[in-house]
Amino acid sequence: MDNLISWIMFAVIYGTTLTLSGMGETINEKSGHLNLGVPGIMYLSAICSFLPLYQYEQSVSNPNAFVAILIALVISYAVGALMGFIYSLMCVTFKANQNVVGLVISSFGVGFGKFISSASHIVGSGGVTASFATKVFSAGIPFLKDIPYVGQILFGYGFMTYVVLILAILLNIFLKRTRIGLNLKAVGENPYCADAVGINVTRYRYRATITGCGLCGMGGIVYVLTFSNGLWSTNNGIEAIGWLAVALVIFSSWRPKNLIWGSILFGLAYWTFNFLPSLVEMTSFTGLTELLQMIPYFLTIIVLIINSLRRKKENQPPESLGLPYFREER
Repeated sequence: MDNLISWIMFAVIYGTTLTLSGMGETINEKSGHLNLGVPGIMYLSAICSFLPLYQYEQSVSNPNAFVAILIALVISYAVGALMGFIYSLMCVTFKANQNVVGLVISSFGVGFGKFISSASHIVGSGGVTASFATKVFSAGIPFLKDIPYVGQILFGYGFMTYVVLILAILLNIFLKRTRIGLNLKAVGENPYCADAVGINVTRYRYRATITGCGLCGMGGIVYVLTFSNGLWSTNNGIEAIGWLAVALVIFSSWRPKNLIWGSILFGLAYWTFNFLPSLVEMTSFTGLTELLQMIPYFLTIIVLIINSLRRKKENQPPESLGLPYFREER
């Protein structure tokens, strides 16, 4: 029973980062931008916010929880938003290929992030830990988390788990019920028609991409402070979760509410090997762990096939996804 509870909690904490980054990528894709730079944005935002957070902890004898939260979330969001601005500048203003720009940003973000990590002389070969921030971000709900079994599963998570849950619900309402959200979807579906009725396509795409990349950036530091227990090292797997976030958006059929349960399912599937050791021990196949970690991608492929066969409009990506918009062709 304890192993099962740990597995579920592991999946929920892992899914918190997936949902947050998935929301950012969903906003990007709803505007018509296929941003493959999510892994790089998450990595660079994480290291740029982790270093000042760690230095703050080391320089203050009694660090403040609110200040720690502010440093982590504001800096990570700002770095992610800056990368979103660069992406928008290249793809919206200069009409560059979205796939190429996204991959360049992904490679640059990871590479430059590792350079900053090495050049800082703070992160050693074994990594360093932001202990205080980890306690702040991982503390469950007092008293309620102490309820046997149910308490840990429902109330044993840090505040960001519940914030992300609320944000996903609000984003779903925003895209379905508000004028700005419907305009954003129109821009992603048919920017030419949207422009014809007075919607500023360029402005919507810039704002959506910057906002979405900012959320992806926050996902990077949340991953470090919750799932990685505040440990920063060059091999803590931020790139992997970035690609999983992109896959999750496809799996959820571009619906924010589906990100919630989809991220937990991905978490359960991705970390199966960690909580079913007997399954690994029963076989001599050395690649079983890696094969099990491929389950979320297999699930995404299956969903893509099913959606293609059903051909339902609501399950398809935005029609202009990945396509540049040339206003003079309207």
